[in-house]
Amino acid sequence: MDRPLPTSRSYRHIRHIIIAFILILFVAAQLRFGSINHQFQFIINHPNDAGMAVSKIGDHQLSPVQVAFGLSGNHPGFLAEFEVALKSVLLNAPLERNISIHILADQEAFASLKGIFNRTELSTWLTRNPTEIHVHDVTPDVPQMEREIYDVFKAHTPNLGSDWIHLHTMGAYFRLFLERFVSKTSAKHILYLDTDVVIMANLEALWELVECKQLNALFHWGKNMCSGFVVMNLQRMNKILPLAKGSSFTDDVGTMLPFHDQGILRAVNISYPNEVNILPPGWDMTVSEIWQKKNQPYDKKFPNVGMLHFNGGARSKEAYFKLENLEQSFSTKFILRDTWGNGKFYATLPWEWARYQAKSLVRPGSKGHPIQFFFSKGMQGGQNISVSESGPTIFSKRM
Repeated sequence: MDRPLPTSRSYRHIRHIIIAFILILFVAAQLRFGSINHQFQFIINHPNDAGMAVSKIGDHQLSPVQVAFGLSGNHPGFLAEFEVALKSVLLNAPLERNISIHILADQEAFASLKGIFNRTELSTWLTRNPTEIHVHDVTPDVPQMEREIYDVFKAHTPNLGSDWIHLHTMGAYFRLFLERFVSKTSAKHILYLDTDVVIMANLEALWELVECKQLNALFHWGKNMCSGFVVMNLQRMNKILPLAKGSSFTDDVGTMLPFHDQGILRAVNISYPNEVNILPPGWDMTVSEIWQKKNQPYDKKFPNVGMLHFNGGARSKEAYFKLENLEQSFSTKFILRDTWGNGKFYATLPWEWARYQAKSLVRPGSKGHPIQFFFSKGMQGGQNISVSESGPTIFSKRM
């Protein structure tokens, strides 16, 4: 039996269905394009004050990781330590976040950075994500800092003399004033490191701890209360000195706390424990606290290690990794051999090889991101005088 031929009405019906299907595909494509365009516009139009964009994965915005150092003077020992710490930070930058490194330096340290940056050729690096290095010459603000720290200690020791500053170098207190130099627009937290701290795991793990637990804490550090590794809440840092001024400067057994930066933070921790978040042991690895035999083997007692604080050889100004030259058995046994080996790895890794390691993490198809440099003077920030200059010399426009 022959089938009837389709009528013109049937053709029109089929044509309408095809047109409707095409329209649906067109609208879906426009919506998808609009979403991509919106994400691109977010990155362009919402940088922080210095130009660091917020990373975005899907619909999840990731604030950049911020790290800070405080440098005072130009002793070659602590500057050598700083190089190792900086190297470890750059090689452990998060894979999906931007990173911004801030260096608060007095005049001598500021001048010394020229040689370090040029010799290490950091301006030739290519990194997976945008990386910024901000150098702040805080020399004009040191007198004001000294007055504020003196007021805190004076409240607890009325007879405190004017020579109190000699108990500790002023550079140790720079960390307490970070919020006055660092933009708070795109990032809420900043990790402060002493120069004798080595990062040994990706900083993403630390940021997840900070952002998931007590997000609004005043600061985050280990139970050993070591101020050489502390994550500060930039939005609330200005409360630290007022709280310290009204805190008790004695510990649980009545011993007077030391009059230096760590004493200030410990006083706040003891008097206002709910304002502080305690990090896991793996982010509180201080050689002077964990060298005891009871903590061995380290890899079993501390399987998740993210950093190691070497304590700078106590009172010695020499770099911790050179203490073996002084024939100090402590450094030879516990620093060079028994502390996972990672500390020694970063101390001996050539900068040229470190640069290639960073480049090897660049995404397929990406050209990578040259490190951008910003230099400013004073608390007001001044004018940035060098941004991502090409070539080995980045201080060609000194102020």
